[in-house]
Amino acid sequence: MARTEDMGRRATRGVASTAVAQLVKVFATMATTIVVARILSPSDYGVAAMVAPLTGLIMTFQNLGFAQAVVQARELDPEHSNALFWLNVLVSVVAALVMVALAPAVGAFYGDARAGYVTAATGLTILITGLKLQHQALLNREMRFHALSVNDVVVAIGTFVLTAAAALALKSYWAIWLGTLLNAAISTAMMWRACAWRPRLGASFSGVRKLVVFGANLTGFNLVNFFARNLDNVIIAKAEGADAVGLYDRSYKLMLFPLQNINQPLSRVMLPVLSRVRDEPERYRRVYELALRALALVSMPGILAAAICSEQLVPFLLGERWAAASPIFFWLSLTAIVQCVPNTTGWLYISSGNTRRMMYWGVFSSAVSIASFFIGVRWGAVGVACAYFIGQLASLPPLYHFATRDTPISQGFMYFVQLPSLLGGLFAWGIVAAVGQGLPTVGLLALAVASSYLGAVAAQAATPGGRQAMAEMLRLAGNLLPDRLRRRKAAT
Repeated sequence: MARTEDMGRRATRGVASTAVAQLVKVFATMATTIVVARILSPSDYGVAAMVAPLTGLIMTFQNLGFAQAVVQARELDPEHSNALFWLNVLVSVVAALVMVALAPAVGAFYGDARAGYVTAATGLTILITGLKLQHQALLNREMRFHALSVNDVVVAIGTFVLTAAAALALKSYWAIWLGTLLNAAISTAMMWRACAWRPRLGASFSGVRKLVVFGANLTGFNLVNFFARNLDNVIIAKAEGADAVGLYDRSYKLMLFPLQNINQPLSRVMLPVLSRVRDEPERYRRVYELALRALALVSMPGILAAAICSEQLVPFLLGERWAAASPIFFWLSLTAIVQCVPNTTGWLYISSGNTRRMMYWGVFSSAVSIASFFIGVRWGAVGVACAYFIGQLASLPPLYHFATRDTPISQGFMYFVQLPSLLGGLFAWGIVAAVGQGLPTVGLLALAVASSYLGAVAAQAATPGGRQAMAEMLRLAGNLLPDRLRRRKAAT
């Protein structure tokens, strides 16, 4: 019982620490987007968006799924860590050289030499990133969430300040590249400072085969998922040019990027916790379902509010010259709502060791997304965003079927958990339509956010399961108190 309570406290404090860090990170990222977008042009962002797909592809191969393999492994000795570190370094060197070699081809493909220059320079960023991967995985495995959160906060604030300064000084696309490079350098230095483990020269690769196989299946999923997440930029850039892909990319960053930045750090907490209780089906189910309820309640109402106010919100944040991105932002907001719960299915696949099934699913879902991009591009960037939403919505039933199979989680719960937040969004839409006309943008957004969250909480409280879940969330929130105060409270 003591072990269970200790894990609960560590997990809750990890979620809280991660949430605070992620809040800072999201605000810093949004601030960077808003401030730098007012300095640079859509074309500058278009150049960065042209290079991003290739960078994402190369970085998918760079990790090879080793980080997740380290987190879920039952046992891990220093020799395994040493071998995985040097494998990451070797792969990173090769990846950096590939970026340099492909630079001329990238420039020729887009008919824009600027994209080639940035591609070559990005090789340095990849090389620096490879030096931190094993240290980051070890911190995650040891559930040292506070250290990881401190890293996120320092990197986010540092990146905002340095990128904004670079944009003011350079006033070109190079400022975006420099911000990314400094992000990697600061993060790597922080990871080495936080993790006491150090690699040694030479490595023995015996005993790491199981970890490599696990990572290979996960890499297969990440690879096909990469195409689904990045081919839209390539298609729009090729068909419409830098300005159009710049509008699409900023809309994507404003909406889907914050959602991904909620899911990624939450995965940092949930994967080690679920991996530790995978042999206890009832605890596994309770942990996952409570996390999913909390995620849906916290994230979905805000996204729905942003979708309701999309026409006013984008010009308000980025400036009037970005107004054409408003309809793109609206459809991507709907996509973010659809992706909120499905993004957590990776926890089920990885914690249960079913990365091969995860890879097969990735092939199918990526095919759906890619097909939707090619269909939607006939109507430009807005058409791609709309088709992306439709494709994601159509993929939900098979996703829930395959992800929950052989787990204690029911398919029905995956749908039911979203209902309170969706009802809250409908309530907010009605309120905004009734009394929101003529309000300034800040007032309109505040009304939409307040109405959406109020409606979602009320809908959650309308069922016994929802009331019980919120009570459990409050109980776990008590773990955030210092141990001395919790003991005093229990005594009274």
